[in-house]
Amino acid sequence: MTSTRPEDCGLADALDALRRAEACMETPPRVEAAVLEAWDKEHAHRAASRPRSLWRDAATVAAAITIAIGLAQLGQQLQRATQRTPERSRDSGTLLLVGEPILQGEPVRMVRMRVPAATLTGLGVRPVTGTQGEHVDVDVIVGEDGVARAIRVGR
Repeated sequence: MTSTRPEDCGLADALDALRRAEACMETPPRVEAAVLEAWDKEHAHRAASRPRSLWRDAATVAAAITIAIGLAQLGQQLQRATQRTPERSRDSGTLLLVGEPILQGEPVRMVRMRVPAATLTGLGVRPVTGTQGEHVDVDVIVGEDGVARAIRVGR
């Protein structure tokens, strides 16, 4: 970025002169050794104050493995639930597919809600006769991005 103001040009020239003058300078070895020694003294007590423990490390690894196995099992259960939902919905209610289709292996959640029957008209679904003032159970399959993928209206 260049400037056309004269004072900026003078400052740039002064900084260039300083850079050239400092490029010739070298830190004496005794100063460098003193700085490194002071650094080591300052930070040595921090490393020594936290001794490593085999049991603590083992517990951390065990906790990580337990969490990974739990998440894998949860993912499998959700995947099985989403694969069964469309089959059951054919004979137990109206299924609306909204948004993008569910990709194979995509993590999804199923959310069950009870909504007023009047809200179904906003979705383009005619409520079951005689349920105008009642509430209806709705199952919503939600993708990883939080967008609804499918909605099943129970009877």
